[in-house]
Amino acid sequence: MSIATVDLAQIEREREVENALASVRLEGLEPSTQAKGIFQRYAEGDLSIEEMGRAVDEILNRNYGPVRLSGNERP
Repeated sequence: MSIATVDLAQIEREREVENALASVRLEGLEPSTQAKGIFQRYAEGDLSIEEMGRAVDEILNRNYGPVRLSGNERP
């Protein structure tokens, strides 16, 4: 008899990603394939939330140039 282990942290990360995607889609937007790949890596535990944020920022900067809004700067 095998016992399946449940990674509760991964389940929570997957839920966070699903909620974020639902929110973006409610705004009528769809994340790029690159962004979805980054979100998947976060959900699987390959990236921390900080690493995910930096990776998404890199995509945005590469595609649209740096956008700086007051109070929206990341270290």
